[in-house]
Amino acid sequence: MAWTKENLEKVVFNFVDFDEKKQARIADFLNKNVSFDEYLLQVAKKEKAVVNMQNAKSILQKAEQKYPEHLDFASVSADINEMKNYAILIMAGGEGERLRVSLKEKGYSDEDLADFTKATFPIPETNYKFGALEVNLRMIAEICGKINYDIPVIITTGPFGSDTEKIIPQVLAKNANFGVKNVSVIAQNERFHLTDDNKIVFDENLKPITNPDETGGPIVAMMKKINLTAIKIIVLQGTAVYSKKILPIIATAGKNFDGLGIGIARNSFPENDPYGTFVSADGVLRIVEKDTRTAETYKIQSEDGKFLPYNTGFYVFSVEMLKNAEMPDYATPPKIILDGIEKSPKIGYAATDIITFAKTPAVLTISDSDFRVIKNAEDIDILAEIIKKFDL
Repeated sequence: MAWTKENLEKVVFNFVDFDEKKQARIADFLNKNVSFDEYLLQVAKKEKAVVNMQNAKSILQKAEQKYPEHLDFASVSADINEMKNYAILIMAGGEGERLRVSLKEKGYSDEDLADFTKATFPIPETNYKFGALEVNLRMIAEICGKINYDIPVIITTGPFGSDTEKIIPQVLAKNANFGVKNVSVIAQNERFHLTDDNKIVFDENLKPITNPDETGGPIVAMMKKINLTAIKIIVLQGTAVYSKKILPIIATAGKNFDGLGIGIARNSFPENDPYGTFVSADGVLRIVEKDTRTAETYKIQSEDGKFLPYNTGFYVFSVEMLKNAEMPDYATPPKIILDGIEKSPKIGYAATDIITFAKTPAVLTISDSDFRVIKNAEDIDILAEIIKKFDL
């Protein structure tokens, strides 16, 4: 179905306030890029996602909650040759606006931040001119050399036209993938960030307000676009650095499970703890967010007195399980669209939902000293010391 003035007035936020030329440009953009039926599909997905969000807590309230099956990294005898069974997904699509702001506050200039992405920002006092992405690829290349096998690496960026989608492939091409021979780069998809009454918002430059399809979007895009021959896949954050021992430990620990969440065991569990939490609910491994927990969630402890582990955002999934998983639509808490417009949820897929499809799931607990996620300028400042500690 084509866009008409009638349906544009119904579904474009404040459409009548634009002059005729701008209305024509909006209509032209939508007719060239998104059919009316595709818009209706996004609305339907949003409605499902909101229902899923509302149902999440009731599911947990009715379930018997237990400490999940788990193993600690110290008990794993790492076999680096297990890496031959894996592909590695590096999610590098984050635009890093919080990092950019904090860097500017520390005195970095616009020139310093030219061609900025969070995953490729240079690490001071090191030879890593392309940030965490370079660190991780060089580490993987070293592993490939040791096992005489080219591990498939998939790097996901933000949606088409985003900074990461434009910059990261150029960085990789100019630097021969930092030594990794088997690399694929794909962009994740995006959706309209609709208002609560499902209107499309255009900014002053007549650009629609969209959002990447959340943390599960890169995995969905990978499964649609890449023919994986590996048995399993390790999912990493492209904006973190890791000690050399972590990947072989994860690969060895994951060989007996079709879904392995990587977590940090808690010594305490206050109610204001912001992190997603692994819990077994009626025998299903779930990752529950702060607003989904129940009073029971905070009390559960392991045999050695640890509270439920929190999620790092790193995973192992079997490729077969991913092929059969039908990802549910996911809604974030309400987020800002533009100033002056009421917040509404962003819609997409959640990586945290994937673990529920595992038939043989477990949690591997690691030390929080074996990786560092880059969030702001303070993290950048101490990365040189961490890289030296990790012998990277």
